[in-house]
Amino acid sequence: MLSVKNTADAVSIRLEPNRSASWKQTRLAIICLTGFMLLIGMGWLLMGVWLIFPFVILDIAIFSYFFYRVCESTYAAEIITIDSSSVTFKSGIRKIGTVKTLKRPCYFVVHPSASTGHLPRFSISDDDVSVEVGSFLSEHDKLRLKRIVTDLGLLEINESWWKTQKLINQNSF
Repeated sequence: MLSVKNTADAVSIRLEPNRSASWKQTRLAIICLTGFMLLIGMGWLLMGVWLIFPFVILDIAIFSYFFYRVCESTYAAEIITIDSSSVTFKSGIRKIGTVKTLKRPCYFVVHPSASTGHLPRFSISDDDVSVEVGSFLSEHDKLRLKRIVTDLGLLEINESWWKTQKLINQNSF
């Protein structure tokens, strides 16, 4: 998801992954599935098959951990602030953790995809620093990001300029 905020001297672009469930909804799903699995495990335990219960507990722990991790990663954000003299990149999960400043002129680099089923990767770089941006974006959001940053004056460079590349939905990067 992209949101653009214009100020008098800079433009901020906020990149966030598309989120299908909030933490409250994820927590409710974990509680419901845990209750259901515990009910089945207790049924087997009452029938005398006690060996199944530790595996039920292990299953609950594993799927709860991965539900949490996936939900946490949907709260990641990247903020790209472009002004006349620099480009500032900030990223983090729930709070800003990484801050990098690039001097103009900056380049918007399109890295080719590993296979035809993958989207290309993007990075913003100057002569010294390179930062990958929007790795979690959908194809539509990546196209929009490319359009926005090139309109703001970043120079687009295709890392494999000598190859022609077809994308999943035949959109050109």
